[in-house]
Amino acid sequence: MHRLQIRIHRHAWSEMIGHCLEAMPREACGLLFGCLSTSGIPAALNYVPIGNAAANPLHSFELHPQELVRALYAANGKQELVGIVHSHPHAAPYPSDQDLATLWHTIPSHWIVSLRDPSLPEVNAFAFRKRRRENFSLEAISYEIVMD
Repeated sequence: MHRLQIRIHRHAWSEMIGHCLEAMPREACGLLFGCLSTSGIPAALNYVPIGNAAANPLHSFELHPQELVRALYAANGKQELVGIVHSHPHAAPYPSDQDLATLWHTIPSHWIVSLRDPSLPEVNAFAFRKRRRENFSLEAISYEIVMD
């Protein structure tokens, strides 16, 4: 079986973890931009924090619409959206039912940063695939942190 992979550059990783820690106790959210490598493996090069516009940001996330549009326009076709990120300040790095109901199933990777122990964040990456209207598959993605 072919295992999904992605690479994340150390700078993007540090920005992602830092943003999640700064947002505590709220859930943080953001986007990873990058490109496909020559081997076909996505590479996350930049992390862009996006404000959490959820009604209850302590327990859910919703990407702030204006900030989302600004980030997508700023990429200006130079980089692709390769990942969406959010944190779980007090839960494991696995998708909740609400996370699984996302409409972001076409994005190559979904990253969840668990801050149950803020001194040792846990991170998992997944691919959500929507097969039918309410039928999702979830596959873990292995990631590698690489130097810039």
